[in-house]
Parts: sequence; structure tokens; C-alpha cells
Amino acid sequence: MSWWLTDTARAKSEQAALAQLDEQVGWLSGVTWSMGDHLQLNVEFDIEHDGDVFGLSMAYPATFPDTPPMISPRDGKRLSWHQYGAGGELCLEFRPDNWDSSITGSMMVESAYRLLSGERPMGDDRGIVPSAHQASIGRDLRGETMRFVVAREAIDVLKDIPPEAPLPIDVWERIGKPLWIASLVSIGDTSAPLWAGGAPCPSGSIKAKGFVLRTSREVERFRGNADGFANSLPGEFPELAEQFPENPFTGYVLLGEGDRWIVLYLFAYQGKQTVFPYKVIVAPETAGRLPPGHAALASKRVAIVGCGSVGSKIAGMLARSGVRRFTLIDDDVFFPANLVRNELDARAIGLHKAEALTGRLEDIASDMDITTRRVALGQQESAGTTEWVMEDLTKADLLIDATADPRAFNLVAAVARRHRKSMVWCQVYAGGIGGLVARARPDVDPPPMQVRGQIQAWCDSQNIPWAGSAEADYGARSGSGAPLIADDADVSVIASHAGRMALDILTRDHTIFPSSAYLIGLAAEWIFQAPFDTWPIELRPDGEWGNRQGPVSTEDLIDLMTTLFPKGGQE
Repeated sequence: MSWWLTDTARAKSEQAALAQLDEQVGWLSGVTWSMGDHLQLNVEFDIEHDGDVFGLSMAYPATFPDTPPMISPRDGKRLSWHQYGAGGELCLEFRPDNWDSSITGSMMVESAYRLLSGERPMGDDRGIVPSAHQASIGRDLRGETMRFVVAREAIDVLKDIPPEAPLPIDVWERIGKPLWIASLVSIGDTSAPLWAGGAPCPSGSIKAKGFVLRTSREVERFRGNADGFANSLPGEFPELAEQFPENPFTGYVLLGEGDRWIVLYLFAYQGKQTVFPYKVIVAPETAGRLPPGHAALASKRVAIVGCGSVGSKIAGMLARSGVRRFTLIDDDVFFPANLVRNELDARAIGLHKAEALTGRLEDIASDMDITTRRVALGQQESAGTTEWVMEDLTKADLLIDATADPRAFNLVAAVARRHRKSMVWCQVYAGGIGGLVARARPDVDPPPMQVRGQIQAWCDSQNIPWAGSAEADYGARSGSGAPLIADDADVSVIASHAGRMALDILTRDHTIFPSSAYLIGLAAEWIFQAPFDTWPIELRPDGEWGNRQGPVSTEDLIDLMTTLFPKGGQE
């Protein structure tokens, strides 16, 4: 319902204020009130300045006075540089970002006069009304359907390349209605590029080639006249045309210098050179968005057993934080039912989760080193396959069990203890009531098996049946265990805490976590008094890390060797 039907006092005060302004100033005239098709309150008025008359209309939105009225030219023309396109709304002093309900329509009309008169001072001078806010990239791109993304670091490299000397470039492109998106991948010869730090090549995109030419010639004209570039190419840019492997050419051309560049997409159509212009978007610098200590993550390998809801989310978090080397272990296949709480989406349906997650991580960063094993630890696999996968685990700097399967946990825990590897694991409790995150660090915490036992004992000591005692299938196990009943928010909270604990191990010498195991509540159930009620569990020294070796006697060793390698074997 329109505001003026329920707030007639404010409507009358709006009319009175505008009538008073009309009486007080000489530049306002023709004030006429009307009602729109949807009970919208409108006002038409004229502003006169230096002999010019500007016909304007002001529309009160249904949500006034919580949102501002909109003033636009009645003739559909562009009247100001502070206007949302030809015929669009004027950008005035009072806007959604600084609006207050005490501002009136009369004040908006005065603001419109200050804008139009300020841009048109008396005489031949041209006035400039400074902008009170920055235009966003997103707003500027609303009408651009062909966009070419260039990293700020690449622009800095382009500034120093030799002038008038074409260089090859690599590009990825993705065409999906209504947008065509492309991005610069590298500059220079592929074997020894001058720069190669572009965004990762996303799923569904293809690789393309092209050339860059640094030139002081005026090239902006080709954005509005792309066909003119095709016609002038042989005569005006012969050095560029000579580099094309075929004529007509299919690929990208990047032209300009300094911070001013244009991108043209050339392709062959019916034997002729066709050209489309792209809008260049300079992406912000990527440096400085992560803590300094995260730089070392690129050299760390993390093994994640279980690429289901929890494991996939942890992997995505670690990849965004800087981890570039993963070992992913899971034999399960992604189905539509998994969409409710997984890092993956519908494009992964029918794929093995480990392989689909590999593609997802490569969408996050282009320099990934990922080992994928389609194996279920603790399930019906051959002894050789299990040993092969466990050998892969020994190469990791951190082991993460995201299966909620005690059989898989036992095998990962054995590798962690025997090879002195830090381990993190977690569990989401059915019903979304909360979950567990825990770690075991060599010679700091007990080995993982002992940690799990102490957690179990602590939970049993609460004299309330443990919510985590029932098995829940959300990881690598594809048996008959009960499916996990929890939503994406529940899983994300526990996975985020596990990811933070993993990063703490990988990046810090001194932990920020006083305890190594936490129960985190998401509802007032079991021992949890309220959502986010957290229970740290203190661990006591228990067990030893490393290989368990008993005393070895020379006699026992000789006896064993004689049994394995008897004398006088079969010829």
C-alpha cells in the first residue's frame, strides 16, 4: 500500500512544503500533483535557469519516507553528468546511501536546482559539480555484456613492454547468455612468459590466443567502431597483422598503453574479419588479503579423507587461504541428494566426489597440485590398494579425517602416529545440534586414538547419552550408515572450525587454541545450553608417537631371517 494512504499528515506536509518553495523562489514553476497507475504520488515541475527551462518529474516511492523520491527529466534527455543514463534519475545530494526520513520532496527539488544551475554557470563557463560518492564497478558494468578481466599486476607489466612490438597473449573465455567473459592468463611466449598470474581457468571455459600491442596511437575510437579496426588493420597496424597466423584471424587483440587499454575480439565469419569490442575490467590487486604467514601454505600438502559435505568445505577454505597441494581420498559418487550441503554443485552430479572436488579447487587457484584417490579407507578394498593410499598419506604435512567413520579414522590415526603427522578431525551431530572438532599434534597432544578415547570418556562422564555416539554417513563411507540430518549452515559451522584449526597447525608455531578438542553447540540440546555454547576438553598425557618397537635380540632376528630365507632353496 502506498505510504500516503496511511500517512495523510505527511502527504499534506509534502504538498505544503513544495507550495511554500514555489512562493519563495523565482526558478520553480508549474508544480502539478498527480497519481500514477499504481497509486504512486507524482509531482511535475519546471526549473528555470539562465533562460533554459528544464521539465522534471518527481515520483514518491511506495516506501517513502524510508526511501527517497526520484527526480527525472520529462523529455527523456540527459541533463547532467550526475544522472543514471539518458532520461534516467538525477543523482542528487540526498540518496539511498545517506537518506534520512526527515528529508522532504521540497529539499529534493532544491537539490535538483543546485545541480543543474551548478553545471551551467552564467556566461560561457562550464561548471563542474563534484561527486559526493564513487561510482561502483558493478553499476558501470550493468550494460556491458562482453567483459575482459585484466589483473592490476598485468597492467603494470604491460606498461613496460616494448612499444609497437606485438607480443602473444593467452586468454580464457566463457560464453553464457547473456554475458561473454574473458580474462588475460599470460603475456609473452608460453614457454617463458613475461607475466603469468591470471585468474584460474574456470570450468566450462576454453583457452584462446591473441596479441597485445603497446601503442601511443589513439585506439579508443575502435571501441565504438570495431569494424573500422578490421578495415584499418592492414594499413595502420601492419606489424600486428603480420603476426596473425591466418587471415582473417580468430583471437583477441589488446591495444593501448599506461592504464588505458581496449580489447577487441576478432574472428573469421564467411571469409571476412569480424570484430567485437570487450569492456576492459581491471581487477583489484590480490596481495594483502591474507595474513603474511599464509604465504607458506603453498608448500604444504594436506590430505583430506572424505570429500563429502564436511571435507569439501574444508578443502575449499584451505584452498582460498593459500594451500595448493592436496591429496583427496574418497570413492563415493556425487548425486543430487548431496546438493543440500556440499561445496560442489549440479555440474558434479555423476562424478566421483574426489575428482569433482579437484575441479572445484582448480577453479579457486590455477596452480594446484592435487593427488586424487578413488578409494574408501576401511572398506572392502584390497590390502595393496589400502597400503598404496596410506603411503600417500605419509607424504602430507597434515591429515584431515572428514568421514565420521571410525574405520577410516583408525587407519588415518595409525599413519599420523607412526609417521608423526598432525591430524585434525571433526563430526557433525545428527539433528544439527552441534559437533566436534579435534586435533592431535606429535609430542604435544596424545596420539589420535588416545585423544578420541579421552573425548569419549569425557562425554560419558556428563551422565547424558552422547549425541555423537550414532554413526552418520557424510564422508567417504558409502555403506548402510544412517544419513546425516543437518543443514548446510550446521555443516559449514563445524567445517569452518575444523578449517581454522588446520590453518593454525600449518601456519603457527604457537597455537591460538588453548585446548585441542571442542564440542560446539548449535542448539539447546544434549549438554549445550544454547547455540554456540562451546565446551573445551582438556587432554592428559597418554600414549607415545612414532613406531612402536619392542626389544630386539640377535637370536630372534637370526631365527626370523632363517625362516624367511632358508638355505638350499628350490632351484
